[in-house]
Amino acid sequence: MKYAVSVTDTSKVQSIEKSGKLILKELERFSEQLRTISSYNSPRGIVFHDVPSATELYSTIPLPAYTSRDLIHLHPVVETWKELYRPSAAGVPEAEKYYDSLTVKDVAVIAAHELTHHADVFHSEFETWDEEDARDMWFEEGLCFYIPRMLMLSKDRCQTIMEVERLLIDKYKEEYGTYPLDQFGAAGYRGGSSEALSAAFYDYWRSTHVVSVLVEKYCGGSVHSLLGIYREWVEGTSDESLQQFFVTYFSLTKKESEALWLL
Repeated sequence: MKYAVSVTDTSKVQSIEKSGKLILKELERFSEQLRTISSYNSPRGIVFHDVPSATELYSTIPLPAYTSRDLIHLHPVVETWKELYRPSAAGVPEAEKYYDSLTVKDVAVIAAHELTHHADVFHSEFETWDEEDARDMWFEEGLCFYIPRMLMLSKDRCQTIMEVERLLIDKYKEEYGTYPLDQFGAAGYRGGSSEALSAAFYDYWRSTHVVSVLVEKYCGGSVHSLLGIYREWVEGTSDESLQQFFVTYFSLTKKESEALWLL
């Protein structure tokens, strides 16, 4: 994949490029693994930024990782991501420990999340979502973290981050609420008033958790099975929302559905 470097502080060019090349190696390995799950249209390239370039010059999104106009944009430096995540740990010891232990591979998972958005399995182009498509945003965002973690991280590392995020969901649910996932982003910069990054992370944590439960509890550990069920919904003629389709398909009780924020 081609890459470019964009910085507002030219003294950071070498460090940004050095870190970016490490991410790119991991991303190239992941791209081959992703093809075992879904074909995808490769983006034109990836731009490695310093934080102001990513969040002020190219976008106003507060997180320095996103896809725009067929380019992945990423700040690749591990230490910066530690600083971004630490405040969201909110005194939870397991979260503090995990975020302090972030490595290049963890940042590569973020880049792989952006690449997974290009997978052909999804029924709409994520950059042109209309209001109806946006109701299903949670599923795509959850899969785009679940799949890279499953393929790139060790089983223990993957279990650790999932448990950390479960603890953080419990920590923040009183502050941000337990609204259904079809309101993805309601707590943070997408739809809410909070500028805290934890508010932005909150629905990514919840969406990834739900996807993991659907795969591991209801699909026998097979992401392919979940994607097959998703395709049934895409190709079907029912007016059911994706959330209601899952509730019906898996015969979820009201209690189970509410626990997964599907109702």
